Amino acid sequence: MKVDVNGNEYNIVIMGHNVLVNGKHLSAIFYENEITIDGKKFYLDYMEEGDPSLMIVNGMAYVVSKRSEPTDFMKQIKAPISGRIIEVLVKSGDDIKKGQLLFVLDAMKMQNQINSPTIAKISDLMVRIGQTVKTGDVLATLV
Repeated sequence: MKVDVNGNEYNIVIMGHNVLVNGKHLSAIFYENEITIDGKKFYLDYMEEGDPSLMIVNGMAYVVSKRSEPTDFMKQIKAPISGRIIEVLVKSGDDIKKGQLLFVLDAMKMQNQINSPTIAKISDLMVRIGQTVKTGDVLATLV
């Protein structure tokens, strides 16, 4: 299957405990909300289900999709976890590219980078530095 993660496309084939990612063989063990790939453990949390979905891997937020075309979901940037906005790196009217760092959110003493899932323009900025947000709050809208 083809998977888009924060604007990067991967071709993934899962064969039991072996995974082929862009032609590279990896060993993978799945257990509840964690995955071990070639001996490295990753903790997973799904914030929004669907396609695309919002996933947190070891405290970092990722937009994951089985397809790469933009969807209505990508018209809003939402908080992946409750916390406090500590950096706003864009302003209304800014053109942004896939993967560009937009916000940094402090949650549970971890800094979570929120990147753009697509090429777009910031229509409305809904947050400011120091603002507390809840999971799913809209941080910015895109056009």
